[in-house]
Amino acid sequence: MTIEGLVFWISFIFCLALTAGGIMVIFRFTKLKALPAFQHLQYFLILLYTFGFYSLWSESFIAFMPFAEQIKPFSKVLTVLGIPFIIFSAAQQMYWCKCMYDKTVNRAIVPALLAGAVAFVVVEYRSLEWGSLTALPNSYAVFGFVASLFSLILLAAKQTALLLGQSRWVLVLANAALVVFYAVQYLLGSEGILFKSIGHFFFFFGNTFLAVYFVYTVKHESVPRTELPSQEAFINRFGLTSRESEIIGEIYSGKTNQEIADTLFVTLQTIKDHTSRIYQKTDVKSRAQLIRLMRDFV
Repeated sequence: MTIEGLVFWISFIFCLALTAGGIMVIFRFTKLKALPAFQHLQYFLILLYTFGFYSLWSESFIAFMPFAEQIKPFSKVLTVLGIPFIIFSAAQQMYWCKCMYDKTVNRAIVPALLAGAVAFVVVEYRSLEWGSLTALPNSYAVFGFVASLFSLILLAAKQTALLLGQSRWVLVLANAALVVFYAVQYLLGSEGILFKSIGHFFFFFGNTFLAVYFVYTVKHESVPRTELPSQEAFINRFGLTSRESEIIGEIYSGKTNQEIADTLFVTLQTIKDHTSRIYQKTDVKSRAQLIRLMRDFV
């Protein structure tokens, strides 16, 4: 195997690992769901991963085929067709950053910046003929550049209660690195498999780092506690006892059986027995179903 091939497969495997790890992290921390910024963070990362594999890696895999030169125009079009994913991903990244500051940032800023990025690409590539589409450089980098620059300026200019000073500046530096990366990708491009593979790795790594670092450093105490549904309505509907009412409150807050037992100063088996009776009364088979049912009474 050549050096290019080795780097290609190593980069691809690392990108798969980063994707799996990033998705696991952003869906694991249920306590952050009450944070408005967290939802946009999830959308940002999922859309970005979709673009990464649909457009970037598909083009690179096609380049490995024996007849790569004959279908090279098609591989370029794949990147172009994936542009909507990176556009919406960039929008979610900016909304994520904006939401950390609540209403202190004008809502018109994000759409205006995205409109400017779209206008830039349209003006530069006025013709939509086949030849111009296949000759597009890494235009996706324009949207990544705009989103990262927006996040960089906002984080550097304003403090947020969700992040400590050091954590905020780490995110500033991470966004600055992405700004440089996107600028290089657009201005220089990359034709060789070696440089493409390295570029894809930094694309996945840099953006995954943003999301994962935020999740692990955000001040959890600043996240508003999810309000419990109307207990009275829920209790009356299913005929629950006062003890069962206490337990469903703890379940809804995300505690495990052991944590509930420690809180209520009872044995683990007692909690399991109560939980089983709650399932029977509410006709559910799992905690997830019980929580969904409870949300209907909010």
